Amino acid sequence: YASGLVAEEVSPAETLEQAAELIGYDEFRVRQAAATAEGRLIGIGTGLYLEPQTGMGALSVEPTHLRVGPDGHVDVALGSGAHGQGLETTTAQLVADHLGVHPDDVSVHQGDTASSPFGGGTGGSRSGPILAAAVRQAALEARAKVTEIAAHLLEAAPGDLEITEGVISVRGTPSITLPLAEVARVAHYAPEQLPPDVSPGIEVITRFQSPPFMWSNACHMCTCEIDPNTGIVTLTQYVASEDCGVMINPMIVEGQVAGGVAQGIGGALYEHAIYDADGNPLATTFMDYLAPTAAEIPDIVYGHVETPSLTPGGHKGVGEGGAIGAPPTVFNAVADALAQAGATVHDQPLHPSRVLAALAAAASER
Repeated sequence: YASGLVAEEVSPAETLEQAAELIGYDEFRVRQAAATAEGRLIGIGTGLYLEPQTGMGALSVEPTHLRVGPDGHVDVALGSGAHGQGLETTTAQLVADHLGVHPDDVSVHQGDTASSPFGGGTGGSRSGPILAAAVRQAALEARAKVTEIAAHLLEAAPGDLEITEGVISVRGTPSITLPLAEVARVAHYAPEQLPPDVSPGIEVITRFQSPPFMWSNACHMCTCEIDPNTGIVTLTQYVASEDCGVMINPMIVEGQVAGGVAQGIGGALYEHAIYDADGNPLATTFMDYLAPTAAEIPDIVYGHVETPSLTPGGHKGVGEGGAIGAPPTVFNAVADALAQAGATVHDQPLHPSRVLAALAAAASER
């Protein structure tokens, strides 16, 4: 880029190809030619983007405080806080994966300045690459201590131990096991049974510092049909091919994309904040300021490309993905449909009156 930034670990070509295959791009162009001959206006739009996750200054550092209690239950305190992106779920999942416990045995605490470590907070799609790395690091450090204590208690080598859903076993000898709760009990209540030079308790505070920039990318495509009599735009297909690195939880990734796509559709087709000459807002209710509902949003088809980032775990951000890709994708689809009638449009939202005005202008020039 002219700014000097280097976009790496991205896959714009791969997401473009996947989205085109999922939506049936070539087949659509054949259908479009037939529809145009019938007087119908259908179009297809594409939107690609690269999104940086900034790892600079206060936003480059993320803390995690992880504690295994005497009963084996795990408490995790974050310096960040969720606002709908499912950090409660992904944090518990990461701890379960890397510490070796069941997600139900993990409690996630966030947004409490009295108990949580100081952090920059959520934003900028940094939870996936930066917070996840901090959580992973804390879980692995706790696991290392658990393994060291368990190896001492079982008289085994630490490298021979496995931890699965809170049970520690000797690899190749499944009959020799030790519950994590017993290791935690010893760590808290029986320090005399600990290995030499191992401190009591199982508690870790980590702070992960990220590289300066990481990149997510995606390709969105959608199709639409315009009613030439009313100017109403109907979206008929929507495809999103997303690359947010290694996915922690695909359902949460798709939920984030769906929410962003809904916002983007609203911005392109419906939502309009109108003010009078004095700057007073005139769109004061949802009767005046239209937002899309489930009836206006087509079923979204998801594609995934996984290009690992340089952070531990290979995760990237996904939070703004749908909202970035959807507005240009929808706008381009409408513009493509209008082009079949020789009409052009330049402004959004593409409400019916604006679409009809574009069609009328094209008709007057013919």
